[in-house]
Amino acid sequence: MDDAYSEPEPFDPAPARSAAEAEWRFAAPRLILVEWHDAHADWHNRVMADELFAPPSYLPKEGVEALACPCGNYKQLTVVGSWGGPLTLQCPCSSPFRATSDAPWAVNVLKRLILWHSDATSELRQLNDLIIEHHTAHHIYRDRVTDLVDNSAATSTAHDLRALMHAPIPDNNLLPLARAVARREERETRSMRLRRALREVRLTPEGRRPRYAGGPLTRYLIRGMTALVDSADRDLILTEEGRRLLDTIDRVTMDVCQHDPGGLGSGS
Repeated sequence: MDDAYSEPEPFDPAPARSAAEAEWRFAAPRLILVEWHDAHADWHNRVMADELFAPPSYLPKEGVEALACPCGNYKQLTVVGSWGGPLTLQCPCSSPFRATSDAPWAVNVLKRLILWHSDATSELRQLNDLIIEHHTAHHIYRDRVTDLVDNSAATSTAHDLRALMHAPIPDNNLLPLARAVARREERETRSMRLRRALREVRLTPEGRRPRYAGGPLTRYLIRGMTALVDSADRDLILTEEGRRLLDTIDRVTMDVCQHDPGGLGSGS
């Protein structure tokens, strides 16, 4: 289901060598996380949001998960394709599968992987910018909700109230992730802390294809954390871009813990 996935366009242009090479072939990162969306769950959640006589029971409607071969394997995949072309992944089971022929999300995934193969820090820079962008949007929305709660409906404009009524359902996955990242256990390195946090918020058990739920900010935090801890021998967490991304993740998650309803700042 091609329309079940999405992927933002990479910020960086194509590597220079791509003009001379028609096709790329290289080992993929340990996980290729892509954004998934569940239209049925989205419809269900909107119905629940309008329910007046029963407590809402929301379903995960979006998040990130690892791309996998139809055989179920999501590790040791080989990326094959040209810049701007369809994405093909070769599985160790020897059954090549084409993710799609023309879906924009797959083309963008291939571009992202080519950039990662040429310069792994390019993805760290993009994720850092995306986290900052969506944290800013989250901060603006949170402040607006706080203002409306602090002021009575009589002092709020009809436009403000309509905007709040039709705002997206809050991301209930963000605060648990932020709490998991912010918690520091004894003798735990920053890399170990990120790995633990990812295990705690994962929807699937160990050994199954990794899947996480959450809105844009949660998704990019998880992708950033995964990129840092799954860099194998590249030691991306020690690069300048890695340290900057790590600092951004810590700063954003601490802000969520301190200021979001139910966070550390509210006494919970």
